[in-house]
Order: sequence, then structure tokens, then C-alpha cells
Amino acid sequence: MTKPATASKTYFFAHGLHFMAGGLMGVIFPWLIAQELHESQARVGLAQFLSTLPIMLLILIGGAAADGRNLRAYIARLQLSAAIFPILLALVIATGHLSFFTATMCIVPISALGAFIMPARDALLSHVTPPEVGLSRTAAMAVAATFGGQLMGTAIAASASTIGAVPLLALQAALLAGAGVLSARVRLVDADSFAGATPIRIERLLHEMRDGLRTVLAHERLRTMILYLVLPGPLFNGMFLVGFPLMVRDVFKGDAPMLSAIITVFLVGLTVSSFVLGRLRPVERQGRMMMLLSLNNVAVFGLAFALPYFPAFIVLMFLWGLSAGAAMAVNRGMVQAAAPNAYRARVLSVLQFSQVAGGPLGALLYGFIAQAVGIQNALMMIPIATAILWTVFRLYTPLWHFRREEPVT
Repeated sequence: MTKPATASKTYFFAHGLHFMAGGLMGVIFPWLIAQELHESQARVGLAQFLSTLPIMLLILIGGAAADGRNLRAYIARLQLSAAIFPILLALVIATGHLSFFTATMCIVPISALGAFIMPARDALLSHVTPPEVGLSRTAAMAVAATFGGQLMGTAIAASASTIGAVPLLALQAALLAGAGVLSARVRLVDADSFAGATPIRIERLLHEMRDGLRTVLAHERLRTMILYLVLPGPLFNGMFLVGFPLMVRDVFKGDAPMLSAIITVFLVGLTVSSFVLGRLRPVERQGRMMMLLSLNNVAVFGLAFALPYFPAFIVLMFLWGLSAGAAMAVNRGMVQAAAPNAYRARVLSVLQFSQVAGGPLGALLYGFIAQAVGIQNALMMIPIATAILWTVFRLYTPLWHFRREEPVT
């Protein structure tokens, strides 16, 4: 059988480069705000709110805009455009004009472009996957490439406090440009996949976006899975965006290397579990696995609250990454399979919306709660909310009984 990695090596390599750039920015931006500018907990939350708001507001439109396009050329143009903004931020820092406002204004356009890149890139996956490999396995490999790239970027960003942000931002720009060049060269299973592709007219975008939402809401399987993801989103996104930087600064009294270490071990867990799932036979009882994996959140954050020590936190974040990577690989494969081909980018944009929608709200939530009661106490929001959500979905939805399905065409 063809290995998932051979479905399109160029696709996965471009995917990895893009997320390597994201891994760099995931450390550099909060480090600039929390450590270099010494902003308050609330303003750290506000910065992350502003940096993630565009992707939340635009991602559904991005999914509608991607359908009907030559995805290779479209993604390449967007990635090359995104490469401009790390250079602008590097110039701001090099000329001594770094401030809360300038840093945030340079990151916002990258987030906006990401809203159009993400659904297009995920929709392209179905065009590079040979039938004998299957979308479940290539979706798992895409998750592995995502977090493998982020892992490398995060590890490199540990040097921010030593060499400064400017060289790292130049590297980020080069990675995005490289991803754009490779995206344009991705090999398709059917060379004529995008022959005669016609983009949706601007005046039709909102209509097409509504169609994507209606498709999800009318489909019990899609609706149930995405609700299970979107409801706890603010807590998980807020922990990653604001919780990690504030734990490093306020609890562990660390700097960029410590923040990088936490994100790195989390990403190692994500990468390992998604890569392993990509190599194994598809999970049959996918809904059951999805729910069981989410119980790990209760144990991990309950222990993180009880054991406020950096070595223990590192181990726990690795365990969180393991369960999160496996869950993402499973739910992405489930959505890819259930989404009708004509609406795949739009449906995937709804999935991505469910994953990023909590970012702005979660960033504000953690910032203000941490300022009120301390970031250590704020950790307990996750186990309590997870236990309530799990119980409700187990009793009142069919998620537990969902099995693997073949892709809809």
C-alpha cells in the first residue's frame, strides 16, 4: 500500500514550512508583549485577542472564497503575501519603534491572510490523496506536518532572548516564501482537478458562506462534532495564547527559552500522536475515541493546578499534546470524510472556525481572570468545563456511537 507520506511530499513539506513560520511567531509575539514590553496580564490577553480576531472573523469567508479556485496558485499567492509582514515587524524593531500598537498591527494582517490560507490548504489535501491511501491517514499526516513544523519553529524561537527577534522574523519571512513556492508545485492526483476553476464572485461570498454553515447544521454528524470542539475552544486557546506566557512570567519566573520549552513539548506530543495515527489502521469507533481522549484534559489540568512546578508542568503539557494531537487527527479525518466534495472547503472552514473561534475570547478571558485571581487558579476552568461538557454530550448526543465513514463525493 502507498504510504501516506508519498501522497504528496511537496504538499507536506510546504505545510511544514508554513507552520514552522507559525511556530516562530507563536513564541516571538507573546515574548515581545510580555517580556520586552512588560505589559500587564490584561494587555497580554488583549494583544492575543487582537492577533487572533481576524482569523475568527474571516475564516468562514475564506472557506467560501477557496471553493472553485485553482488552489495551488491561490495558496501560493497568499503565502507570499504573508511573508511581507514579518519583515515589516523586523524593521519596526530595528528602528526602535516597537510598541504595543506597532507589534499588534504587524501581526493582524498575518492572521487575516491565515483565514484564507487554512481552508484552501485543507481542501487541497483531498486533491493530493491517492484513493488507496485514504483521507483519514493523510489527514493524520497533515496534522503531524502541522505540529512538526510548529515544533521546529518553536524550538528555534527559544533563541529570541539571545539573538533578538529581528533575525528570527527574517527567517519567518523566508519560510513563508518557501511554502508559497512549494505550494505552487504540489502534485495532484488528477492533473485536471482545477481545469476551468471559476472563483466565486465577491457578491456571492456571503451566500456561499451561509451554505457552508447550513451544510454543517443540517448534518447531524458534522453538527455534533463541531459543537464538541467549539464549546471548550475559549479555554484551550486562551491557555495556549495567554496561559503559557503568563505561567512562565508569573509562576515560573522564566523567559523565552522556558516559554519555548513548554510549547515545544506540547507540540512534540501533538506530532508524535498524530504521526502514529497516520501510520496505523483507521480508528473504527471514532466518536468514542474522540470523547475518551478529551478526558485527559481533566487529569492534566487538575494536576497542573495541584503541582505548580516547572518540571511537572513540562510533563503534563507533553501529555496534553499527546491527547490533543490524536483528537485532532481523528476529528479532522471525520469531517473530511463527512463533508460533501462541492462544499469541502466551506465545511472545513467551519471546522477551523470551531478551533480558532475561542482564541480572541479565550485570550481576553485568561488575561482578565489571571489579573483577578492569578493564572494558577485560572487553570481549574479547564477540568471543570471539560467534565460538564463530556457528561452532556455523552447523555444527550450520539457522538459516542459515531463510527468511521468513507469520504462523501
